[in-house]
Amino acid sequence: MLLRHAAVVTKVVKICSPKSFLLCQPRYLGALPLNRNRQRPFDEMLLVLVYPIRRAVLESLWEREHSFDELTRICEDHGKLGYHLRRMRATVRRDPDSGAYQLTDQGRLAYEWLTEASSDYGKRRFDLEVSPEHTPLRYVDRLGIGDHALALYSDSALRRDLVFRFLRAGMSRGMAAIYLVPEQRVSRESKEMRARYADTDELEKKGAFTIMSAEEWYMRAGKASPDIIIENWLKLAQEKARKGYKGLQAAGEMNVFFDDAKISELIAYERKLGRKLAENLCGMCIYQAARLQPEQVTSLIEVHGHGIFEGIGLDLSESS
Repeated sequence: MLLRHAAVVTKVVKICSPKSFLLCQPRYLGALPLNRNRQRPFDEMLLVLVYPIRRAVLESLWEREHSFDELTRICEDHGKLGYHLRRMRATVRRDPDSGAYQLTDQGRLAYEWLTEASSDYGKRRFDLEVSPEHTPLRYVDRLGIGDHALALYSDSALRRDLVFRFLRAGMSRGMAAIYLVPEQRVSRESKEMRARYADTDELEKKGAFTIMSAEEWYMRAGKASPDIIIENWLKLAQEKARKGYKGLQAAGEMNVFFDDAKISELIAYERKLGRKLAENLCGMCIYQAARLQPEQVTSLIEVHGHGIFEGIGLDLSESS
């Protein structure tokens, strides 16, 4: 019982003031009834998490602070967005100097709790509702040389699970792996990979695994050239082949094209790649679902051979 209380205290202390710390001691938690005043912070957190807009705000601010204008990508209705931000006072604060919005300690705790719960629920639901060969985490294991997959995500924890599983599956088959991630998250994703897999440093030293900035790979002098990007993929795959690898397993997050307003270049790039890649490449293009318009999703489905969506992985070539 005390161990369970200690676990609760570890999280509760993060949002308690020094004056209220005594109420967070295990012996008091066991003796005092859970009254409305003490349950209120949890109820407030649930009110934040129940609205999709508020969950999207938490996810955006988890990565970095944003101005109000940047947050309008989540909700273009300024009045509606402002209303939700005001209702998130316990989890989101506005910096008085820069005017940017950022998470409070309670907000970071709420997002951590949400991602853990969402990931666990998602995995369990996938196993219940989808045949084993079509669950996303198992489907990426089967992707091989020549496959070009589209992955849509709404949950960052599941995105990370998919990407790491995909990269590790390639390396287990003798492929070199590369992960292109937004520049501000390169360090964080690298730490996450190391935390999960003890051999990450060794793989990086051998050249079997690389993590780098998506901006550096896709954008040159503010421009995105489909031909140059594809040429660089082929050169890198050939370089890895000369070092004894069977090919290149590449996962790329595509948010940079949206951040830099290069949507037409993005679609042109995906079309040039086509449903099947070169015989020494296996690729997964990773998109944040909330940033795509329906017609863009349709266009992307048409040019990928495989699709990994919420709850299922599919061979898209069967629908052509």
